[in-house]
Amino acid sequence: MITTFKKGSGLSAVLGLAIAAASHGAAADCSYSISNEWGSGYTAEITVTNDTGSTVEGWDVSWQYNSNQVTNSWNAQVSGSNPYTATDMGWNGTLQPGQSVSFGFQGSTNGGSAEQPTLEGSLCGGGTASSSASSVASSVASSVASSVASSTPSGVFLQCNWYGTVYSVCSDTQSGWGYEDGESCVSRSACESQPEPYGLVDEDNSSSEASSVASSVSSSASSAVSSSVSSAVSSSASSAVSSTASSAASSSAPPTGDYQRVDNPFEGTQLYIDPVWSEKAMGEPGGEAIANENTAVWMDRRGAITDGIGLKGHLDEAVNQGADTFMFVVYNLPNRDCAALASNGELRISENGFQIYQDEYIAPIKELLSQPKYSNLHIVAIIEVDSLPNLVTNLDEPDCQEANGPGGYADGIQHALNELSDLPNVYSYVDIAHSGWLGWSDNFSEAVQLIGDTVKGTDKGVDSIAGYVTNSANYTPLEEPYLPDPSLQVGGQPVRSASFYEWNPYFGELEFAQDWRDAMIQNGFPSDIGMLIDTGRNGWGGPDRPTGVSSSSDLDTYVDESRVDRRHHRGNWCNQPGGVGERPQANPAPGIDAFVWVKPQGESDGVSTADFEQDPNDPAKQHDPMCSPDANNEDAGVPTGALPNAPHAGRWFPEAFNLLLDNAYPPLD
Repeated sequence: MITTFKKGSGLSAVLGLAIAAASHGAAADCSYSISNEWGSGYTAEITVTNDTGSTVEGWDVSWQYNSNQVTNSWNAQVSGSNPYTATDMGWNGTLQPGQSVSFGFQGSTNGGSAEQPTLEGSLCGGGTASSSASSVASSVASSVASSVASSTPSGVFLQCNWYGTVYSVCSDTQSGWGYEDGESCVSRSACESQPEPYGLVDEDNSSSEASSVASSVSSSASSAVSSSVSSAVSSSASSAVSSTASSAASSSAPPTGDYQRVDNPFEGTQLYIDPVWSEKAMGEPGGEAIANENTAVWMDRRGAITDGIGLKGHLDEAVNQGADTFMFVVYNLPNRDCAALASNGELRISENGFQIYQDEYIAPIKELLSQPKYSNLHIVAIIEVDSLPNLVTNLDEPDCQEANGPGGYADGIQHALNELSDLPNVYSYVDIAHSGWLGWSDNFSEAVQLIGDTVKGTDKGVDSIAGYVTNSANYTPLEEPYLPDPSLQVGGQPVRSASFYEWNPYFGELEFAQDWRDAMIQNGFPSDIGMLIDTGRNGWGGPDRPTGVSSSSDLDTYVDESRVDRRHHRGNWCNQPGGVGERPQANPAPGIDAFVWVKPQGESDGVSTADFEQDPNDPAKQHDPMCSPDANNEDAGVPTGALPNAPHAGRWFPEAFNLLLDNAYPPLD
C-alpha cells in the first residue's frame, strides 16, 4: 500500500488509538488475517501457534462463515463446506514449543464482504476471537498513516511503502530527498534498495522533519504498540505483534547489502512448494507422491502478477515455509510464441508491446522481488521459454520476423536481465529450447552465437545470468539408455540417420546441456556457468517403455523398438503422453546445477479442439493444430499424438496429470 505523507510528526494521538485497539485483543493461539480483498473475493491466512511446553504432532482448525466461501487453499488440507476444517499437510504438522505455522486460502464473498470468523481447534484455546495480532498491527499502521497525514503542516510530500506494518521507507516526490551519505533517492524502488532505512534528509537542508517522521514511525510506534499489546494479550499474540509491527530491523527492513551470492542456488536448499498446484495434485489419485515437490510459478501475463495469490502471495508463502529457493517463469514477451498459437501472449510489438512489457510487467515484478522480506531467498528466474530459439529456426513466420527486430525478443530479454541482475539474490537462467530443436550442428552453432550475443549485450554482460535451462515444458528424455551411440551402424546406416532422429546427433537432454555449457564457456562465459534441465514430464515409463535393445536389422524398426521417447515425432510438443521424470535435485551431473520441474504436471500445453471458448483471462490463446489428437504434424506427416479433451494452455488437465503419474520413470513410490 502506498501512502503519501506531509513532513512532520504527531504520533501521540494515534498511538493512543493503537493501544486502545490492542487492548481489546483476546488471548489467541490461532489467528485469522485477511491478506487481500477485491470485488468478489479475498485471500486470508490462518496462523497456528504452539504455546504449550511440549511438541505438537498434528493440528486442526475449524471455522464458519455467514456467507463467505472457500474456493481453494494451500499449506493445509481443507475439508467441509461451511463449517470448514483445516488439517496439516504432514510436512508442517510438527510444531515445537513456541513455533507457528501458517496456511492460506482464497475465498468468495458471495456479494458481501470478507468476514472475520471465530477459530476453533486443537490449538485454538477452545474458540478464539479472530482479532489477531497481525490485524492489530495492520490497524496500527493504517491509524499511524492517517494521523500523520492529517496532523502535519503543508509542504513537500513523502511517498512511503508500508509493507503491511508500522514501518516505511520514504522518498520525497518533489524535492529529491536523499540519505545521509549524500546518495539521492529519486524513486520508491531506489529508496527501498538503500542499505540504510533511517536518516532521510532534504538535500537542500530546508527540513529535517522527515527524518524524525521516518524514525518516529518505525521506532516509537512499534515499541509503544509492542509494550502496550504485551500487557493486554497473551505472550503468543504479543510475540506475533512484535514480529509484525516491530520488524523494521528484520523482514521488513530494506536489504542490508550482505546477501552472498552462491554458485548454485539449488544446492543444499529447501525448495518452495507451490500450494495452489500442490492442492490440485493432492486431489488426484496418487498425486500425493509428487505434491510436495518444487515446481515453477508461471508469470505468463500481467494479470498473473496479482490474480489469485499472485506473485506476492507465492513469495510470502515461500517465506512462511522457510524455503530457501523459489523458482518462477518470466514469460510475456511481445509476439510471444511467434511460431505457434496455443500460448500466444497478450502483447504485440506493433501495439507498443515492448514499452508495456517494461512498464507493466517487468517493473512490478522487480518491485515485488526487491521487497526486503524476500532478500534472503534464492529467486530463480526462468527467462522467456522458446523465445530466442524461434529466431534461429522460424524466421519464415511473420510474427517471428517482427520479433527479430526492435522491441522484440532480444530487446525484451536484455531488458529483463538488466532489471533482474540489479538484485543480488535473483538467478536468471535463459531458455534454450531442447535438443530436438537445436541439436543439429547448424542450429546449435547459430543459437550459441545469437543467445550468447543477446546476453553479452546486457549491462552486466556474461555476469547477468546464472546459466541456461533446457527442455522447459518439453518431453525430451535425459538420455536414451538403449541408444547410447548415435553413430552405431544398423543396416549399413548410422542410428542418427533414422527417421525419428533425422541426423540429429543428440538423443537426450543431458549431453546436449553439457555440450551447450562447454560451447558457452568457449564463447566467453565464466567457467562456473550452470545448466538446468526440466525433467517434469520426460520420464517415459509405464508399460510401453522398452526394456532392452531391439534385435531388428531395419534401422527405423531398430530405433522405434529401442527408444524410450514414445512420441511419433520429436517435434510433437502439445500434451504428449510422457511421464514424470527425475525428481528435482541439485548437482545431478557434471555442469548441471539441477534437475527442475519448470512445467507443473497437470497444466495443459494448449486447447485440443478448434471449437473452443476463449480464455477470459488470456484471450490471445488460440487453438494450435499440434494440440489436436485428430490432426497430423504437417512437417513430419505423422500424428500429433496430443491427448484429447485438453483445456487452454496453463489450465488444469487431470487426465494428463494422471497419465504422467502412471508413466513416471523412475517409478513413483
